[in-house]
Amino acid sequence: MVVQAGAAREVLATLPDEAEAALRAVESAGRTAMTELRHLLGLLAPAQSGDDEPYGQDLAPQPSLSRLSPLIDRIAFAGLPVEVRISGEPRPLPTGIDVTAYRIIQEALTNALKHGDGAKAEVTVRYAERYLRVEVLNSGPSVLASDAVEPRSQPAGQANGAGRGLLGLRERVAVYGGDLDARRRLGGGYRVRARIPLDRP
Repeated sequence: MVVQAGAAREVLATLPDEAEAALRAVESAGRTAMTELRHLLGLLAPAQSGDDEPYGQDLAPQPSLSRLSPLIDRIAFAGLPVEVRISGEPRPLPTGIDVTAYRIIQEALTNALKHGDGAKAEVTVRYAERYLRVEVLNSGPSVLASDAVEPRSQPAGQANGAGRGLLGLRERVAVYGGDLDARRRLGGGYRVRARIPLDRP
């Protein structure tokens, strides 16, 4: 794309037909790249069940932080009370980042519902000027307590935040230049935290 665009610029004034052909090639390559990127992100997105299966193309509307309330209601109805805090000024986000933030919350709450003690969970979404921060905390027995669940008794990969769904989300966050951290808390429970830049081109 860069080579074609450069060639078009060089001949724009003298050979407009060739410049147009080069620009059409750039447009075609860009559309192909976007299609492949959407496909890649779809493969990395967990399904509503928490599994790492891609969503079907017929599902609508697209998951979004603006549609967080129904998810919170479903989780609460299933037995896990959830407190949500929004800080900063909510604003429209790039679609991929919006979906990714929703998926992080969905995966973390699904894991808390499956593997936590069901006491409560807290979701925090912070809109900063240059980044979006998403954090999900859930309660549970302290890792220092004698009755704490040992990591070996948890599903494979869950003890250190390396579950398949979280691994996929970590890679998806990295696409946007962000990072995701998931770990057990010393005071009990689990924490999933992501920071995604909003000022990247």
